[in-house]
Amino acid sequence: MKNLYQALIRRLRALPLPLLILGGTLLVLVLLFALQPAPPKKPATEILPLVRTVPAEPGSHRPMVTLYGRLESPREASLAATINAFVDQVQVEEGQWVEPGQLLVQLDDSEVRLSYEQRQAELEDLEAQVASEQARFKNDRQALQVEQELVELSEKSLQRYEQLVERNVGSDLSRDEARQQARAQALSLLNRKLAVSDHPNRLQRLQAQLKRARVQRDQAALDLARTRVVAPFAGRVTAVPAVPGNRVRPGDVLVRLFDAAHVQVRAQIPSRYLNPVETALDRNQTLDARFVLGERRLPLRLSRLSGAIEAGQGGVDALFDLAQQPRHLTLGRAGEVYLQLPPVADTLALPPTAIYGQQRIYRVEDGTLHTVMVERLGEVLAESGEQLQLVRAEGISAGIPILITQLSNAVGGLKVRPQQQQAAGDE
Repeated sequence: MKNLYQALIRRLRALPLPLLILGGTLLVLVLLFALQPAPPKKPATEILPLVRTVPAEPGSHRPMVTLYGRLESPREASLAATINAFVDQVQVEEGQWVEPGQLLVQLDDSEVRLSYEQRQAELEDLEAQVASEQARFKNDRQALQVEQELVELSEKSLQRYEQLVERNVGSDLSRDEARQQARAQALSLLNRKLAVSDHPNRLQRLQAQLKRARVQRDQAALDLARTRVVAPFAGRVTAVPAVPGNRVRPGDVLVRLFDAAHVQVRAQIPSRYLNPVETALDRNQTLDARFVLGERRLPLRLSRLSGAIEAGQGGVDALFDLAQQPRHLTLGRAGEVYLQLPPVADTLALPPTAIYGQQRIYRVEDGTLHTVMVERLGEVLAESGEQLQLVRAEGISAGIPILITQLSNAVGGLKVRPQQQQAAGDE
């Protein structure tokens, strides 16, 4: 060992001095790093998510349901032609507002006027025939008395001739002539009686013809009046298919318009909101709503529910009446409908961020999240204008902190660090 140490010393002495200095420096640095004391370790602390809460305030709230509706009118009329005629004038354009009785389209009335005049002439002819029959009947009654007197005279004359022949002072020829005259006079009396007795039948037949002629005349007058197509009510024109110079036939649509006094909003109510709506309608409760068209808010009132559901619908159509009838309404225009349902007791109005999924909220107790299942009832408009979610939760009393911060890893039992509590809807 001693020989080995001496041999090492000799080798080190044989090395150059700069190399020895560098090696010694490296050795000192290695010893310093190896022998330095370890720094004290800080105790590990758990990082808890910072969350915001609001105190629960159960109370009675009116749920507000957001629907999507469109304007429509149950009185949308299609005014069509009833005769064959040419279109003479078109007095309106699409989108124009009209008043009752205002002329919309004028049809050429030349052909219809000729037909009317012909029917009027036929009517006047029959009226003259009825007057003639009345005069004839009056004359026949007077002639009947004369005929009866003539028959009596001819019978007396025949009796005298027969008496003369029996006494052989008259000729058979004179008697036969008297007999022939008596028979002719009797036949004339029978014809006169027939004319008098048949008067009701002739008069009834003429009156029937007169009635038919009057109906035909009135029909012609009606066709003549229908050459003027006028507005049946105050409304707005939606289409004008009529063009001047075109030939139209019965049934061809000339103008379409809707009644401005009967405009409604149709919106579909989801099935989960139907029970309170139907109950309110059965109790004759008024359900108010608002229809939003851009910056305009029109007050509505729920009138009734539709009587049929089309295949694939997830609810029932509701029909709302407008409290006012603005003039600038366009059928088919869509907008949001905010429907106010009847008040519901023991409910919570929470910010949308408090709802997880569709049926969960979290209460915070001792810095730990606890899952609470809720039933969503709609929305509520806060005084600040914020839309809050209305829910019903079991076991939530006043003052319990409710989580309103959205956490991606929120789960029951998660530890959190709540901020200072604030009222719902305050930011």
